[in-house]
Amino acid sequence: MRKNVLFKLVFRGVETLLAIVSSIIPFFIYNIASDGGKRSPFLFFTNYSVWLALVAICLSCVFSLLIYLKKKENTPSWVEGVRQAAFIMVFATFVISAFVLPDKIWTAGYWNFASIFKHFLLPIFFMFDVIALSEKHSVKVFYPLTSVVIPLLYWFVVILRFMLARGGNPLPEAKWDYYYPYGFTNIDNGHSLGGLIGLLAGILVGLLIVGYALYFFDKFEDGKLQLKK
Repeated sequence: MRKNVLFKLVFRGVETLLAIVSSIIPFFIYNIASDGGKRSPFLFFTNYSVWLALVAICLSCVFSLLIYLKKKENTPSWVEGVRQAAFIMVFATFVISAFVLPDKIWTAGYWNFASIFKHFLLPIFFMFDVIALSEKHSVKVFYPLTSVVIPLLYWFVVILRFMLARGGNPLPEAKWDYYYPYGFTNIDNGHSLGGLIGLLAGILVGLLIVGYALYFFDKFEDGKLQLKK
């Protein structure tokens, strides 16, 4: 038992370093706009997924240490709720980067220090942590719903911000990079608001499916689904 907890502690220690580096990167390696200006790190979904993952990993480290020192018997369920929320955001970041944006993936410019840490290393480590190292029967049935709250708030603010900036008229091209975080969000360049909302709704459904897959995986033990344990 202590060996398992020690492994979790060491693994999460390495994971914490990855998360810290990934969290700091956006403030020093900027996403440069087409006019050479610096785009705010607060504009991008990826950065929020990294910051939430950092919080979740730090909480996991603290409670793993307390369990190792026999100050706690297990990790509180609410911590798993934070971990589930971070997993959903990190999962979205990883899947979109790896499978939805192949045109960027296979360009040399995409494989830089910042991108490797934020889009691949941290997500892979954290997803393994949640899937393989979480304590069984710690996921509540409503966690998949609470896990999509931050993504919903993020997209609500992004859309509200560029709609207010537009004021009913198209944004000048010089401002696109500062209001549209991703190409598919640019409703002044071949995309529509309805199409964007439809796409986001589809992504939301997909994330809920992933969340409930994690919920049932958490209840699966000894070859049986144990929902009432």
